[in-house]
Amino acid sequence: MKKRIKPIVKALQTLRAFNATSILAGIALILSPVAFAGQFEPPVNYFLNRSLNGIARGDFNGDGSIDLVVTGCGNPACTTTGAVFVLLGKGNGEFTRGGRFVAGPQGTDAIALTTGDFNRDGTPDLVVINNAINRFGTVSVLLGDGSGGFLPPVSYSPGGAVPIWPAVADFNRDGNPDLAISVTTTDSVAVLLGNGDGTFQPAVNYTVGGGPQGIATGDVNNDGLPDIVSADECGDDPACRDGTVSVLLGNGDGTFQPRLVFAEGIFPLSIAIADFDGDHQADLAIANPCGTDEACSSLGTVGIMLGNGDGTFQPVVNYPTTGYLTARVAIGKFNHDGHFDVVALNVQDSDITVLTGNEDGTFQPGDDYIVGLTPIDVAVGQFNRDSAMDLAVADENSFGISVLLNNRSGHFQGSQR
Repeated sequence: MKKRIKPIVKALQTLRAFNATSILAGIALILSPVAFAGQFEPPVNYFLNRSLNGIARGDFNGDGSIDLVVTGCGNPACTTTGAVFVLLGKGNGEFTRGGRFVAGPQGTDAIALTTGDFNRDGTPDLVVINNAINRFGTVSVLLGDGSGGFLPPVSYSPGGAVPIWPAVADFNRDGNPDLAISVTTTDSVAVLLGNGDGTFQPAVNYTVGGGPQGIATGDVNNDGLPDIVSADECGDDPACRDGTVSVLLGNGDGTFQPRLVFAEGIFPLSIAIADFDGDHQADLAIANPCGTDEACSSLGTVGIMLGNGDGTFQPVVNYPTTGYLTARVAIGKFNHDGHFDVVALNVQDSDITVLTGNEDGTFQPGDDYIVGLTPIDVAVGQFNRDSAMDLAVADENSFGISVLLNNRSGHFQGSQR
């Protein structure tokens, strides 16, 4: 199947003309001088002087404070192997520079990551997706050393040339974390079962829709077993106009049933699982960069699909974001009302949208916050230990991370339009 070039990729290539020479070398802390209406403090920006792709959180040095890890170019010119960079949390919402670690095989770019305790030593480890031109991508595992550092990467084949996104769950109920990886060139999700010592078995690939992008894991049919959902950019349409969501129901032994397929919209890129309507069934949130417009001339949307509890889902309901090319979604309870909310990253408009959830699975119009130039990934966590969920946004073309602290009302200390 010939894949359409993703609109998000076109936007990122255009924005790479940004002049990096004006960015401070190394890592620096800069406060924006602009405040809006006296209502919110500006975000705190940490600059790494290189293009970033992914972000995750965890306590990597065992001090009880949440730390951040980001994937990005190995050097400012992006001419060396991709790397992982650590920012150690102070527990008050501030971060200090940690180490830099090679993310994968020589000559590859680190494009995404997530965390898990793969050798069951109580210290979070990393799984990183690495891609390169004219060679097969890899899945690399970096074991944490407990002091904020990581051992050299050990790489695995995902059973296809271009892996995209990782997810972690225990698919065979042996107590060891396993991996699921979307592989866009083979229209599949690769499953690598963990051995419990930080190593993994060879990948087994399961067919999904065309051009799978983001994936997530959760129990969508209430059988107590983890399942996999996939946002398929091209779906079953050879012309790549109609995306789908694929559901792989887990059997509990590390294998999966043939896909269930649900119509979703135009070019879905990211997917997340939560119970949005309080019925104890898993629901879905999907990032649609072009909204409902194939020409990508309208605002992006967050598509919500409420679950029926049996692995099936109701038709998608789209909620407009506040920007164009909505590329990523994440879930959190931001305003202490007990309902899940959604944060969406809008690549073209240099902002994020926070959609506040109602108790019935619907959402209020979004609030937007300005972050960097090209927000590409987001981590949710309590960075200052005040019980409110905060945000850390990785940016590709402003070469840094924006940290937005929650004021405990569901608003964030950041610049609003």
